[in-house]
Order: sequence, then C-alpha cells, then structure tokens
Amino acid sequence: MSVLEISQVLVEEVLPLRQKVLRPNFSVEQCRNPEDSHALSFHLAGRVGGRIVTIASFHPQAHRDLHGGHPYRLRGMASDESVRGSGCGGQILRRGVDLLREKRCDLLWANARIGAFPFYEKEGFLYSGELFDIVGIGPHKVMYKHLIPR
Repeated sequence: MSVLEISQVLVEEVLPLRQKVLRPNFSVEQCRNPEDSHALSFHLAGRVGGRIVTIASFHPQAHRDLHGGHPYRLRGMASDESVRGSGCGGQILRRGVDLLREKRCDLLWANARIGAFPFYEKEGFLYSGELFDIVGIGPHKVMYKHLIPR
C-alpha cells in the first residue's frame, strides 16, 4: 500500500466517507454534526493515492461522567473498507492525539460502536459506563483516553 498522507481538511471533505461508512442510510448532509463548525473543532483526512480513505473529527466537548480540564470528543472516525486492518485508522487517530496534546487537551473520548472496541483498546482507550443504543445507528459504549499523564 502507498504512504498515508494525513492533513487537516474542511468538514465537507470528510462527509462523504462519514456517510458511506458510518451512516449509509442517511444523506451526506444529514451526517453533519452540530460541533463540526465549532471554531476549535478540526477534521483530519488520510489519503492514499489522492483518495480519502480514513477520517476523524475532533471537537471540544466534556462528558458528564469523565473528568478532564480540557476534554475533546472524537466523532466520525471511519476508514474505507479497502484499508481496514492496514493501520491507517490508527495513524490518523494518533495524529489527532498529537495535535490535541499540542492544544493541552488532557482527555479524549468517543461513543464507540461494538465493532470498534478492539481498535480503541489497541490505541489505549478505556471503557466508561454501560452499553447504550443510538437510534438508527446501533449499540455503543463510551471509551476514553487520558492524553496527559495524571
């Protein structure tokens, strides 16, 4: 496989893959999240051969059960089926974590799908709370990672 090129992009560039992988029964526009346009949010895209194959969006947002002085939420993390298992998802997540550490973010959390649990575990995320259902999408569990040693 070619080298993965990761860059910060506009939300419009992540929406097609977000829709394809995470919300195939929704329109691309319905895949926008309210936080996407927050001034401190950022979106990453990983390209192979010029084609976007993995994405992740990061938003400043606290979670009621998790304590952090400067928490961010990971949302819309997805990889095209053609690169799953190749390490592209881990690369883009780690790039996002590096950028968050530069911003002095101390906690990253996400609502993780059951199928993604092993991926997040491998990246050092821990579980919080019980399994819950997001209507129209499926079961999830909150997972989190401390980014700055406590």
